[in-house]
Amino acid sequence: MSNYPDWVNAFKEKGTSVKKIGNEYYLYSSTSKRVPGKKYPQPVQEYIGIITRAGVKKTHVRKISTDRVKVYEYGISFALQSLLPEAFLINSHDQKTLRFAFLHIVRHVSPRSYLLRNTELPSLSDLHINLSVQLKRYERLTGISIEDLRPLSELYLVETKECDMLSEVTPEMSEILARLGVKIHAV
Repeated sequence: MSNYPDWVNAFKEKGTSVKKIGNEYYLYSSTSKRVPGKKYPQPVQEYIGIITRAGVKKTHVRKISTDRVKVYEYGISFALQSLLPEAFLINSHDQKTLRFAFLHIVRHVSPRSYLLRNTELPSLSDLHINLSVQLKRYERLTGISIEDLRPLSELYLVETKECDMLSEVTPEMSEILARLGVKIHAV
């Protein structure tokens, strides 16, 4: 005899099982399989959905491989790049050097940035630039203190074999991005 309410038991059929977690009831398909070295068959369950009074809310869970997962910082780097003024790339240096200067700013602020994937940066001395001067120049041209962007450094890009995805954008991050007029694009 089940200890679940009648409306929950109405959805339990042969080959399924119900689990209560907190105040929610979850429906699973249940089978078993023989495993070498085990005396008894081992249970195998696959999630179907949440049981509500109105019915079963089926959830489509997409399984992805985790054998090659890389995590990069995304938020502050994306904001820095989105706010990069054209004037920053115009100076006594050539555009390529100033682009590397910008990437050095990114590396200084966020060493695990997605913008630095597969990128070899020449040294600052080879570029004949001063990082602190370039940081101040960036802040002056944008009118933004890089320190004000720090909460965005907790927004991550998760790269897997199948797809790329972003971590959760918190309300604080959303407020900063909205204030700056930066829209995060789904990856």
